[in-house]
Amino acid sequence: MQLILDSKTWAEQVVKSLTLEEKISLLSGADVWRTTPIPRVGIPALKTTDGPVGVRGSTVTDGTTAALTPSAVSLAATFDTDIVEGIGHLLATEVEDKKADVLLAPTVCLHRSPLGGRNFESFSGDDPFLGGKLAAAYIRAIQSHGIATSIKHFVANDQETRRFILNQHIPERALREMHLVPFQIAIREANPWTLMTSYSKINGTYASNNKRLLQGILRDEWGYDGLVISDWFGTNSIVPSLEAGMDLEMPGPARKRGQKLLDAVRLGHLKERTIEKSAKRVLELVYKTGKHNYPHWIEEPEEAINRLEHQEFLRMAAADGIVLLKNTNNLLPLRLESGLQVAFIGPNSRASVAAGGGSANLNPHYRTTPYDSFVENANIFAPGAVTVKHAVGCLSNKWIPLVPENCVSPVNGEHGLLMELFGNTTLSGVAAASSHRKTSMLTCYDNIPKSFGPGKRYSYRATGVITPKTSGNHTFSLGSCGPSRMLVDGVEIISLWGRTKDSERSELFMAYASPEQRFDMRMEAGKPYTLVVEGISREMDPIPVEYFAELYREEVMDGARVGFMEEVQTDLLGDAVQLARESDVVVMVVGKNVEWESEAYDMKSMDLPGEQNKLISEVLKANPNTIIVNQSGSPIAMPWIDQASTVLQAWYQGQELGNAMFDVLTGLVNPNGKLPVTFPKRLEDTPTYHNFPGENDQVFYGEGIWLGYRHYDKAHIEPLFPFGFGLSYTTFEYSNVRVSSPIFSPHRDVTVSVDVTNTGYLYGKESVQFYVSQISKPGLPRPVRELKGFAKVALQPGETKTAQYKLDKHALGYFNEKLKKWVVDENAEFEVFAAANSRDLRGSAIFSIMNGMQWIK
Repeated sequence: MQLILDSKTWAEQVVKSLTLEEKISLLSGADVWRTTPIPRVGIPALKTTDGPVGVRGSTVTDGTTAALTPSAVSLAATFDTDIVEGIGHLLATEVEDKKADVLLAPTVCLHRSPLGGRNFESFSGDDPFLGGKLAAAYIRAIQSHGIATSIKHFVANDQETRRFILNQHIPERALREMHLVPFQIAIREANPWTLMTSYSKINGTYASNNKRLLQGILRDEWGYDGLVISDWFGTNSIVPSLEAGMDLEMPGPARKRGQKLLDAVRLGHLKERTIEKSAKRVLELVYKTGKHNYPHWIEEPEEAINRLEHQEFLRMAAADGIVLLKNTNNLLPLRLESGLQVAFIGPNSRASVAAGGGSANLNPHYRTTPYDSFVENANIFAPGAVTVKHAVGCLSNKWIPLVPENCVSPVNGEHGLLMELFGNTTLSGVAAASSHRKTSMLTCYDNIPKSFGPGKRYSYRATGVITPKTSGNHTFSLGSCGPSRMLVDGVEIISLWGRTKDSERSELFMAYASPEQRFDMRMEAGKPYTLVVEGISREMDPIPVEYFAELYREEVMDGARVGFMEEVQTDLLGDAVQLARESDVVVMVVGKNVEWESEAYDMKSMDLPGEQNKLISEVLKANPNTIIVNQSGSPIAMPWIDQASTVLQAWYQGQELGNAMFDVLTGLVNPNGKLPVTFPKRLEDTPTYHNFPGENDQVFYGEGIWLGYRHYDKAHIEPLFPFGFGLSYTTFEYSNVRVSSPIFSPHRDVTVSVDVTNTGYLYGKESVQFYVSQISKPGLPRPVRELKGFAKVALQPGETKTAQYKLDKHALGYFNEKLKKWVVDENAEFEVFAAANSRDLRGSAIFSIMNGMQWIK
């Protein structure tokens, strides 16, 4: 028997035994999350699962629980590859729990605008170098367990508005130096086993059809040999996508492939060797994940294991991502002295704002809140010493909240709704399936009966019993993808029954649902009311069968969102201001949440939602000893910044958000996060203000390479807080910046070093950033300086350590569109800065290039 030594040899041998139909079957998923198995020759299915902040498993709604990690932007704020690697190892364990093989992460697209809906998902922030290096650490860790990653979304998935049909006009130099770089670094250093394409068009061609990107750059130039998969429902053609090198259509069953590909071959539109090439890449992934050793693999039930060591690591990782933006009165760290009264105020202060919305969200093992975690931890570290009170201050919800705990199923009495699905559009006969839904986000996606099949319409009924806690004019709400209606005690109160595929859409349900409809109803406290929602799945868009046409998408995202909120009968603002006056210290927890920052839509402004800015201003007047903690994945406007002495940027910190916040507030953890994205003073200062999100489904990247801090440096615009900024409860002094050689050559890299001393009184960590600037005249305009290295040092008071980073050839070049290659100017001279942030330069050293060096690839 011949010994198989590698994935390519094994795939080459297996593919020879397959029929054309079997090869084609490998190029589409079998269902929402799995590839297609071929039992005849012992090829098992591969199971994918969503990331990047956790491992959701095989259902979008009410699936098994999983560890919810800090958001990628928070992990980027650590500037710490060790933490990111640790997150990778943690997630690999959870992928194994979910019996999956491919984690659909990491996300590395740049934060082009502070309004980007999915900014919180990305490692890159302002800077492609930072994103690429952190992604490489994440990928290496996960794949060391034999689990594949899927770096995404290739390329420039930096806005959600009209993402399915948007045409992004990106200049070649901007594409090369900014948007492709995170992928290029991660592929060069970690080789992700799969790569996911984006939805939009790039310079006129859909990403999944883009032969220049997928074949010309990705495979021919970079030598990438992994599997390229579509984003879900992101395959835009039958033949062109395959010829471009997009190997696997997801999800299944086949929509653009399957029988259509077989017909294309028989009619001469497609060569069988093209199919075989992609089929081998699917087989290679089977081998890399080790699934070839289990030819008759049967998927075991998913597990949800809440590990203590994961809790501890997530608490540390979350705390290290929190950024101290302002502490002018040294209000922090808080001292838990006897008699101290602390007020937690704000709409996020007693809520679990753990993640942004969309496919990144999941059902965590547990949730924490800032207020509850502070009370619990204070009782541990200072029993009985501190009084902690709470006031919400204002509301910040975009939609009526999902039904609360006092809505229960009529079957089991548990919080949630009874959901019944019918294999017809009339809700008639016996339900084909029924389940308990823990939330009133009634998603019908990967949990509908297989017998319904793609494109078959169905109906559903959700039933619950609501018992109000108060008497008043309470509000119900409904939004749905297809036709629906809401009844209370048999009386219809909201009707969307006339809804069609051409009806108005809103941001609800990944931008597929109707605008939210509301109804106010007088209700009595303690009286049960029966709530019923009935609906029909939405009409599917038609799909032409031409082999080369841009095709409509047939999406299966469906369902309804049901809301209920009791009437607010108190003065929220007045109560909060009074509590602030009575307290020694206020912790004001504000920000956004899954409703405001999410996949499928972008934000409209940088302002905090609702009346939060007014609340902050009034509380600051009442008590200047106010600590403002902002939870968001993107910069916010801060019109109150001059009045506030203390500000923390807390991002979305996952399931340990409350404990991590306590640790930083009280000094158990010295804050060491640094901003991975520039915070502008106003939206008008941003580089994409005039061209985001575009118009008429066209967006022009007029900022070119001048994105993020590069823009602010070139335009001499003072940001609110610069890229890389972050304070500490101690102080650091930089000295003795030096390079290992004054001459850089192809055979001798240059290492830059700096000595860092903790000159304060507390243990702390400092993220040293190294920026490179070409000081000789470049052949093309270049940024003032660019991040090309970073290193983190942990120091006791009075201790000195050396931070260093090796600069390679990729730190020096730029892309010349005329020459169509990366170049370094002859006799170029560079200055490398050791910096605390992009504007705080602590010292520099100079080196030069040997004559005639133009060798960047």
